Amino acid sequence: MCYDAGQEFTSAQVLKYKLFLMDEIKDTKLDMAFDLRSTKRIDGSAVVFFKNIYDQLSKENRKIAFFGGTPEVNEQLKSVNSFLVYSTIVEFERDFHEINPELNRTFFRLAEGKGHFRTLKMICPLCNNDNVAGFMVDENYYRQKWSDSEIVPIYEPDATDPNAIDFSVYQVSVCSKCFYASTRLDWFTIVFPEGRYESHLTPENRAKLSNAAALRRNLAMQQTGADEDAFFRIPREKGAAYLSWLLNEFNLKHMSEQQTTDGFDIVVSNFMMCKFALKDTDIDNHMYTALAWLYGIMDNKSNYSTLRLAKTYVYLISVLISQEKNGEARKFYRELEKEYKDIEDCKYLIARAQSLLLS
Repeated sequence: MCYDAGQEFTSAQVLKYKLFLMDEIKDTKLDMAFDLRSTKRIDGSAVVFFKNIYDQLSKENRKIAFFGGTPEVNEQLKSVNSFLVYSTIVEFERDFHEINPELNRTFFRLAEGKGHFRTLKMICPLCNNDNVAGFMVDENYYRQKWSDSEIVPIYEPDATDPNAIDFSVYQVSVCSKCFYASTRLDWFTIVFPEGRYESHLTPENRAKLSNAAALRRNLAMQQTGADEDAFFRIPREKGAAYLSWLLNEFNLKHMSEQQTTDGFDIVVSNFMMCKFALKDTDIDNHMYTALAWLYGIMDNKSNYSTLRLAKTYVYLISVLISQEKNGEARKFYRELEKEYKDIEDCKYLIARAQSLLLS
């Protein structure tokens, strides 16, 4: 649940909203976030009140988060170490869809190996297979970049490197027993010499994915050798990369109700399947599926974060240009520029759309 804190949140607002917010804690059973983009001032009473909310929420393993505050407001909130304080709405929204960057850096530091590409020992959250491999790249060395041959940005090294790998081949981790697959490492249990990081996959999603196990296996068994332990390890062949993204898409579709399915990650999965597909008909089918989901995201914008919507515009423009629908592509570009030109984290996406239209 997200609340607008208003222009100031001081002792007067604490008295005004205390009963309402305490009732919300009891009624919603969700995490709470406060939008501080218009907030110029908070005081000590507000910080104490937010700390009380945190104490109530933490009893049920729930969180309180703040985003968009001024440096002064954020400094006051950061004095309470348990608060999640995000500088921008994009940073806040990203944490819902991806691994927290700080956690990701910790995973990489603890992973096996010493190079820019490392492995993790993981346990499947569905069948408890303890022989699942996860893969990571050093994001200080591999950075996401645009390529003339790709619709989505891909990880490439900063400098020419003859030993560089294509991380999209290894981006999906796959259990070779039940074929649970995901790009989210934190949805697996990760085993380090220092201890375990337990899976954050929700009980509800575990139940849905477990119920789909037979369908998932049938899908995987269409690929020869998929049930061999080495199939999804290093080196991962093109067929294994294709199947990993296919299983990732399958699981995304089965984790949620149709109205709340994560269409953005399904789009990315289909673009990756276009990249690794062995048949032209499969490429056409996946491109059509991606386009349908892109239009679906546009029809349900309230379900998606700022950054994902901006990326959706760019991907849609890219596909439309490839289909020589330049007029429609320009229409979406005008919408993109109008909506996101003032958001710093989206400017590189607007530049990408411009270059696509000019090429």
